Amino acid sequence: MATVASPEKPMDKPDCENPEKAMDDKKADGPDLKPDSSSSSYSRSDKGKKGCCCTRCCKRIGNRFRNCWKGTKGGAKELKDMAREAKGLGRNWAKRSCTVEAVKRTFPIIKWLPKYRLKHFQGDLIAGLTVGLTVIPQGLAYAKVAGLSPEYGLYSAFIGCFVYMLLGTSKDITFGPTAIMSLLTGQFAHPGYMKNSKDPTYAILLSLFSGIIQLAMGIFHVGFIVDYISHPVINSFTTAAAVTIAWGQIKSWFGFTDVPSDFLSQVYWNFKKLPDTKLWDFLMGLICIIVLYGMKKSRSIKWGSLKSRPKRIFKYIIWLATTARNAIVVVLASVASSLFISHGMKPFSLTGTIPPGLPPFRPPKLTMTHNGTNGTETIGTLQLLTDIGPGLAIVPILGLVETIAIGKAFARKYGYTIHSNQELLAVGAANIVGSFVGAYPVTGSFSRTAVNAQSGVMTPAGGIWTAALVLLSLAFLTPLFYYIPTSALAAVIIMAVLDMIDFALLLKLWRVKKIDLIPWIVTFVCSLCIGIEYGIIIGVGVSLLFLLYPWAAPTFQINFVQITDDADHDTVVITLNQGLVFPGIERFKDKVYAKALSEDHSKSVVLDFSYIANADFTAVEGMHQLLEDFAKRKRTLVVCNLRPEILDTFTRAKLKNFQHTPTVDDAISLLKAEHEDAVKKAEADRETMIVPLDTPDIERCTIYNNDSDNEDKTDDEDKTDDEALDKNYIVAQF
Repeated sequence: MATVASPEKPMDKPDCENPEKAMDDKKADGPDLKPDSSSSSYSRSDKGKKGCCCTRCCKRIGNRFRNCWKGTKGGAKELKDMAREAKGLGRNWAKRSCTVEAVKRTFPIIKWLPKYRLKHFQGDLIAGLTVGLTVIPQGLAYAKVAGLSPEYGLYSAFIGCFVYMLLGTSKDITFGPTAIMSLLTGQFAHPGYMKNSKDPTYAILLSLFSGIIQLAMGIFHVGFIVDYISHPVINSFTTAAAVTIAWGQIKSWFGFTDVPSDFLSQVYWNFKKLPDTKLWDFLMGLICIIVLYGMKKSRSIKWGSLKSRPKRIFKYIIWLATTARNAIVVVLASVASSLFISHGMKPFSLTGTIPPGLPPFRPPKLTMTHNGTNGTETIGTLQLLTDIGPGLAIVPILGLVETIAIGKAFARKYGYTIHSNQELLAVGAANIVGSFVGAYPVTGSFSRTAVNAQSGVMTPAGGIWTAALVLLSLAFLTPLFYYIPTSALAAVIIMAVLDMIDFALLLKLWRVKKIDLIPWIVTFVCSLCIGIEYGIIIGVGVSLLFLLYPWAAPTFQINFVQITDDADHDTVVITLNQGLVFPGIERFKDKVYAKALSEDHSKSVVLDFSYIANADFTAVEGMHQLLEDFAKRKRTLVVCNLRPEILDTFTRAKLKNFQHTPTVDDAISLLKAEHEDAVKKAEADRETMIVPLDTPDIERCTIYNNDSDNEDKTDDEDKTDDEALDKNYIVAQF
């Protein structure tokens, strides 16, 4: 049975102009929160109904605010009711948030700490110290990628471990400086007038605001936005970043100076300066790379059955040495350089003096002074944030992507679950607290997380020992960092980022879906040519265009159904295969006009919306225009197979002549019935009149010109007809 929306109210007239209707809508939104007579709190008067109390309450508050804004009656009462419900909403939220389960969700340490045993302590101690031996040389090296002094890499390496132990849900993840975060920090924390400066103000401020944004995303549960960054884009960005980082270390490996930071300039100047290569730096870097590569490959040796205790101990020593290979190589390189210095020679470029001691715990500076052309200038917070620019969005999101991707990968491998929003809270809090000790943005590290897992970590408490080792190195070992050759740190970085380069995905994309090669190539080329910070933005934009294109260019299935013997009354059945939303509305309307409302002929249409999951306001407007145009051409438009929520959207719009049926067959039956009714009405409306013989389409009329046609006529009518026929007129029924 067809349902026809009433055309009583124009479509463009707002519902809120009808106060009684608005009040009815308000009442229909859900039951009010009523004061509980037994206490001062608010309780629901309809406990049996489904749905979130806060959601219903927020909806009612929004409706009441709308009513007040539109000037409905009882505005003051509406405001009082709105304030009362807001108060009840706050109390309900506080009740849910201040429960033991809520505290356990926010601080997962409460769940695993009571079960902590000696076996957990042993596993965490070994894993934590092993990761510490890895993160110290990486922190020193990554700080150079970020354009900062080496100590800031260590400042960033310890605070995240403490925070994640309290808030993290993965036993394996380790927080600290990473190649991607260091590269992005180097791009965004050094504006043009500070390109060669190592001032950490921008980097620390970036850590603070990245943490604030990530924390807010976790609180408001908006971590899902990372799902809009496709895997080809992430893979391409990571590969381009690894190439950029590795190529950027060529200058430290070969001993070059005064090489620009952007990739294309580095390619040019690195080749141009090849004659200026410092042989000792080159040899040190080459030896370190060879040793690191050999130690890495030795981990894959198959030892077979090791029954004797000495062999097992030897295998463990080899495993520990290969795991801590970065620290071993840096220590050996430092010893070599110190021996040369002790003999009065300084053949290597060295890291230099690092301030000893722990960093002070203080709020990050929100302003800075700069020696400009007009003397000393003070740069305010707003200008600092403006200089960072898109980094305030890119750094938090990519930090989240790294953390969640690593956490999910190791959670699947070891059979536990992580909570994405809780991970957002953890990484956000780590960056906020880190900014108080001079850290730049951190996130989960894949390489160190793998070391952590392989070392047998049992709980997030393993981070305590990693942080403790970093703090000990800051307190007592910083004088020794002076002797570390920069080429050795370059070798550590190059070997660390080579694993991030993944061109194998191109072959998979070629075999599986070639169209996905486009965002990969665009992201890679733009990251290298324009800049890593813009490459990811452009890549995401191209990926979203591919995502939205099917909505902007929906596909259709067209069928013709003949409901009468007259070909002019054929019916077109149009099935839309994508969502009915604003990008594709014009294309949808053009298709309907082309198939049913052309200049030569017009046909009735059945729109099959079986595959439509949503419809927006633009879709409602488009349907309104179609219905008007069909009415002008005296044709019918019927919609079928609408989901209840979409039908509700069209019904509330009060579209004139809108008809809906459950199925296509019902729509065809409706059109047949309408056609039969129209034929019967036309027959009933036909009238007899005298017309000239040359009247157009006279052959389609019923003509009374013989005795059989005039059997039932009176004598006076016969006389009139005869007179008319004698004067070249005819009696016809139209």
